[in-house]
Amino acid sequence: MALKYFFLVTAVICSSFAASDPRIVITNTSLIDGLNPDRDNMTIILDGDKIASISDTTKSFSNLPDDVIINGTGKFVIPGLWDAHVHLTFIPEIDHKTYYDLFLDNGITSIRDTGATMEKLRPALEYARLNPDKAPRLFFSGPLIDGIDRVYKGMEAGFPELSIGIDENSDIEGIVDDLVAEGATFLKSYEMLTRTTYLKLLEIANRKGLRVTGHIPLSIDLLEAIDAGLGGMQHIRNLDLACAMDAAVIRNERNKLLVNKDKKAGSALRSEIHSKQRYKAIDNYDEGQCAAIIQALARKNVFQTPTLTINTYGSKRFFADPAWQDTYKYLPDAVQRAWYAESIELSGESIDPKAIIFDDWSMRIVGLLNQNNVKILAGTDTPIGYLTPGFSLHKELELLVEAGLSPREAIKAATFSPAEFFNLENEMGTLSEGKIADILILNSNPLADITHTQDIHLVVAKGAIHQSQR
Repeated sequence: MALKYFFLVTAVICSSFAASDPRIVITNTSLIDGLNPDRDNMTIILDGDKIASISDTTKSFSNLPDDVIINGTGKFVIPGLWDAHVHLTFIPEIDHKTYYDLFLDNGITSIRDTGATMEKLRPALEYARLNPDKAPRLFFSGPLIDGIDRVYKGMEAGFPELSIGIDENSDIEGIVDDLVAEGATFLKSYEMLTRTTYLKLLEIANRKGLRVTGHIPLSIDLLEAIDAGLGGMQHIRNLDLACAMDAAVIRNERNKLLVNKDKKAGSALRSEIHSKQRYKAIDNYDEGQCAAIIQALARKNVFQTPTLTINTYGSKRFFADPAWQDTYKYLPDAVQRAWYAESIELSGESIDPKAIIFDDWSMRIVGLLNQNNVKILAGTDTPIGYLTPGFSLHKELELLVEAGLSPREAIKAATFSPAEFFNLENEMGTLSEGKIADILILNSNPLADITHTQDIHLVVAKGAIHQSQR
């Protein structure tokens, strides 16, 4: 990893703590993470922003006068969770403080913003800098890097400005350097990039030690992107097209459409291509071809963020559940009213059979990815699709388990694997001495039922006890 990138990431995850901050001592508890064996009857001591020690409860420790002692009997400690796919600026009416409160209240101590213009993201970054105790650790890509016919340019309803548009004539290296100077620690690519531009972006990013994740451009073969240094994928988007028996034929059809002779808006052109090709591709699924792609993803360490919460939006329809609608009460008033009304209206509509097809395909593919050791990150796409920040991550964990991950594997996807994406697995993501002191204390065992991650007794973020706003 590039040295410059290392220092940037280190600056993001670290916070300063006064020497007088009391230690937090959790006694007689059970420790669970995605890598280590389960450990029962343990005492874990948090000192500032680090896990100072982990020992058997039967062993004595030197108690300091101002230690905060927490009796962990019958409790379960796991690392702080990540939501690895959020958009802090997608709905301007949801302010960053609301996001941060809901993330921390739900035990999400780190987030990865996967697409926002720097101008709109800066207030959230500045608030987090000035109030480190009131915000999760924040990693961000800056804007979606899209083609000239970009999708999210803020000119069509439902497509706010999240992107920049580039082509072969753009100063791609200068753009990347500017984003890194702003604090971006990875890059997010998008679907309307030309093949040549995308390959150049990958080359520059890899040379600078930055992972590129995102939507695979419609202009390129997925295997070529993997070989060129693709770092991650979101929503398993366009894997459906690549796994088709006639993938080469439909790619040629796409390339003709991408010429865009009629000068359609990027959002409309992308929707047209998916409407014409997605279900045809799923219907012509080639098991052998998809197996080869999945093996390449595993071999090349291409991280997957399936966002099953958004992929199953049209079929599982969480917004129709009154219990889910109840989570809207934590949002600003205008958003509450809009989400309630829209959820009720949409609930009365029949389910599109195509939504069920895509749901089934998504769940099956995630199971295959996991069986073949492809690295999976837990992320949601909140607030898109009425996915309430914080709460939606726990729903994603449920869906990952439903897709075939074990509860431990789902916990790993929300703790260790996101840290690994940033090459920070030695700093955070497991319960180990010397690692970052972000933890959840749960009332019930999440390995018995993944919904127990929602039964939170206490959240410790950046080494301090978080006072819930709920």
